[in-house]
Amino acid sequence: MDRLFTSMVQYEEMSLFYDQLTLDQPYESWLDIVNQFSEKKHSILDIGCGTGSLTSLITDFQEITGMDLSIDMLAIASQKSNKVHWLEGDMTDFELGRQFDVITIFCDSLNYLPEKDDVISTFEHVYSHLTQDGVFMFDVHTVHKMNTLFNNQSYLDESEDVFLGWEAVKGDVPLSVWHDMSFFIKQDDNQYIRFDESHYQRTYVENDYIEMLKQSGFSKIKTFLDFDTNKHNEQGNRLFFIVKK
Repeated sequence: MDRLFTSMVQYEEMSLFYDQLTLDQPYESWLDIVNQFSEKKHSILDIGCGTGSLTSLITDFQEITGMDLSIDMLAIASQKSNKVHWLEGDMTDFELGRQFDVITIFCDSLNYLPEKDDVISTFEHVYSHLTQDGVFMFDVHTVHKMNTLFNNQSYLDESEDVFLGWEAVKGDVPLSVWHDMSFFIKQDDNQYIRFDESHYQRTYVENDYIEMLKQSGFSKIKTFLDFDTNKHNEQGNRLFFIVKK
């Protein structure tokens, strides 16, 4: 359980280098999804906003809120935009005293929740914070991705000053993975220091998510894969949900 707890308070040291290692993330594609499915553009809540790379791109809304569990990530996010209200909060248990036209949980942030009860609690809190005609958008890892790319695989990544060795270790429960990462950070004297982090993720089959959404009160649910609204097969890596009450 200690290892799991560590994964839930993650990103403390990695927050300093997160942007360098995620430069290839398709933030513009996520932004396109937001713009395509947002019927009203007055208020938006981006949950699991991290360092704000996506949230800071959202400019068509009058009120923009980014929420994340990591205060270290938010410290970096706050430097990217002064138009966003940055907020520390737990997606499984938050009360903001208001509702939003759009709520998003992108970049597989939902997959960091370790249990189904946590997912359901998140959906319930989203439901209560969403306007009656609002839209909830999120994405998760697919079963295919967990069984291939995250099935005891090794990866390397590097930027000018950071080298990352990453083991995706299959978890004990179905469709779960431990991301065991070793970071090597270049110093001014060209020596490297090392630190390690372990992050836990878990996903579910599509029908499980649909049932949890319905249990939380949602009724209108659209799904597609890999940013392509016409794609729906067994080979995708990222499953998107567009949900309404």
